[in-house]
Amino acid sequence: MAINWDDITKPNLPDNCGWRGTYRVRYSEIGDNGLVMLPALADYMQDAAGWGARILKLAYDDTVDQGIAWVLARMVIHVRRYPGNGEDIIVETWPSGISRRVATRDFRLMDRHGDVIAVAQSFWAMFDLIERRAASWPDWISERLPNPPGPKLIEPPLRTPFTHDALPDIDSIKARPSDLDLYGHVNNVRLMQWVLGAAGTDARPDFHPESLDIQFRSECRVQERVKLRQKDGFAAITRDADGVDLVRAHVVPRNQTAVA
Repeated sequence: MAINWDDITKPNLPDNCGWRGTYRVRYSEIGDNGLVMLPALADYMQDAAGWGARILKLAYDDTVDQGIAWVLARMVIHVRRYPGNGEDIIVETWPSGISRRVATRDFRLMDRHGDVIAVAQSFWAMFDLIERRAASWPDWISERLPNPPGPKLIEPPLRTPFTHDALPDIDSIKARPSDLDLYGHVNNVRLMQWVLGAAGTDARPDFHPESLDIQFRSECRVQERVKLRQKDGFAAITRDADGVDLVRAHVVPRNQTAVA
C-alpha cells in the first residue's frame, strides 16, 4: 500500500473529536540503531486512543460498569521516519468511522517541526468482560460517537494480507503475568513485540519495519503457551492447546513496497 505523505498532512485535527498529545522517546524504547522501536510508537498511540476516548466519554472508565470495553481488533501502521532517543513526537488522533460494528480511529505522528513521521489506522470492537467474547453495542455507545467522524488518513485493504502457505515454527512463548493489561489478557503491544521479534530475515528481529498490518483475532491469557510462526513477512501467534491463530500479521521491511 503506497502512502502519499503530502495527503496525510492536509486534514486538520477535527474540532469535535480530535486529541493531540506529545510523547518523548525514552532510552528504554530505542533499538541498537539508536531509533525508537515500532512497539513504542504503538504504545503512544494506545495511550492517545485512551485520552481521545475519554473526551467522548467512551473510555474504559465509562464502559467497565456496563461489563464491556473496547478491544483492538486490527492495526495498520506505516512509518516514514523513526525518531531517535529524546525526540518529541506529537500524536494526533480521532475516530474516523464505523463499519459493521467496528469503529476506526486514525493517528498522525509528527516531529517537533510538524513533519509527519508515521500514520496509522486502528479497528476497535466491543468486548464482553464477563463472557470474554465480542459484545453487541448498546445504543448509548453509538450516540456518543462523533457525527461526523474525522477523516480517514489511509484506506487499508479490507483484510490483513496473509498467506496460504504453511508457516514454520520460530519460537515458543509462555504468557507471563507481566504481559497482561487491565483486561486480564496479553496486551496488544506485547503481542506486537513478539511478532516483530522474529519478523526479519532468517527470523531475526525487525523492530523498524516500513509497515505493519496486524490482526488480533482472539485473546491470549496468562500461562498459555503459544508458537510464533513466520516466513516471508507473514507471521502468526498460534495457541498450542488448540492450534488457533490468536494473531496474524504482515510485516514489510524498510524500503520495500507492501504486497496486498
